[in-house]
Amino acid sequence: MAENMNADVERSERSDGKIVKMEIDYSSTVDTRLPECAKMAKEGRLQEAVESLLSLEKQTRTASDMVSTSRILVAVVQMCYEAKDWDALNENIMLLSKRRSQLKGAVAKMVQECYKYVDTVTDLTIKLRLIDTLRTVTAGKVCNNIRIMAKYYTRITMKRMAGLLDLSIDESEEFLSNLVVNKTIYAKVDRLAGIINFQRPKDPNDLLNDWSHKLNSLMSLVNKTTHLIAKEEMIHNLQ
Repeated sequence: MAENMNADVERSERSDGKIVKMEIDYSSTVDTRLPECAKMAKEGRLQEAVESLLSLEKQTRTASDMVSTSRILVAVVQMCYEAKDWDALNENIMLLSKRRSQLKGAVAKMVQECYKYVDTVTDLTIKLRLIDTLRTVTAGKVCNNIRIMAKYYTRITMKRMAGLLDLSIDESEEFLSNLVVNKTIYAKVDRLAGIINFQRPKDPNDLLNDWSHKLNSLMSLVNKTTHLIAKEEMIHNLQ
């Protein structure tokens, strides 16, 4: 069981859906850097602290160290929040979520942390902007995955899709419906069976043409076979 838990820690999923294995463990480096940067931020050197963490984040992300990357992303938004620098908070949420080959688990941890701040913000304008930023990040990822599913799956259960998206079934269906309405993808939901079909039905004319083509191919094969049999019979009779 311990071995399975270690395997889960060492493997993580990137934003492009690829499963990667941790190459370097940066936990000790992060243990040292986080208190240093927290001190900088409290001294009014927020930008310097964030830049230091962003530099380290590039290393942890490249090494597929999901735990360390998560800690850094959470620390960055915490520092921005504690400094009440709302512009920096929104900008870094977007920046960190869009970084190349970002680890999905790390972004999820950062978003979960930021959702805690929404209820504590009293200024309505700031609150709505933060909500919009978080919605943009999550919607963008949910939409970097349903499109991929529609491309590579012919059908999938609602439960399985919700699990892959890390959302509830109702939330998953809402995102799916929006993509269908916008004609981004084709999908048909069988709610009773809980199955989503991504395969677009063929036009009757296309089906007829396909059937005609297959029939012609079959008849051609039959004629060829008949010709070969007749040829063999003629040779046999001559002998």
